[in-house]
Amino acid sequence: MATKLVKGTPVVSLVGGATLGTIEHVYFDPSRMAVVGFTIRHGAGLFGGGTTGLVDMSDVHSFGPDAVMVSDVSVVRSGLAVEAGHSELVELETILHRTVMTEGGVTVGHVTAVHFGDQSHTLQALEVTGLGQHARGRIVADDIQTIGDDLIIVAEPTRPGVSLSSRSKRAVHPQPANLVTYADSRQRSAMRLLGA
Repeated sequence: MATKLVKGTPVVSLVGGATLGTIEHVYFDPSRMAVVGFTIRHGAGLFGGGTTGLVDMSDVHSFGPDAVMVSDVSVVRSGLAVEAGHSELVELETILHRTVMTEGGVTVGHVTAVHFGDQSHTLQALEVTGLGQHARGRIVADDIQTIGDDLIIVAEPTRPGVSLSSRSKRAVHPQPANLVTYADSRQRSAMRLLGA
């Protein structure tokens, strides 16, 4: 079963059994091709507010279908740590809907979900919807050349798994069973219906 790392997911302490907050932002390091941490918000009111803390992925005990489990509150760093030196990181949510293009300048489609390893947190694949909304497929991490500010550049379609133009041309890439998926709320609803 794939678990999901999405905004609003509760973060729970194993020691105290308390909800420490909910995930607000998930951070991806393009140079490492890995999710490196996330912020949590606790006590948000009608006009926002509340406190924010940063959790490093190495401090996560497990990802479940209903919550992210951490050992205790000591793994949550202060809100100042969130702002200090994270300019090279990308909010994972901004990768969703980003245009995917080949090295040759052909638009493949748009990202609808990001899959990463449950234990390694490294990028495994991008779920992409083609321009006609009927072509869907996965682009494996090895085919991703660059994750830029505006576009994601992938290898040419001559490599298996990149082209989404036709179901018959798409290669199926087996994926590890333990994947964590990041998707927006509309995509999560569709995934639940598909049993993902």
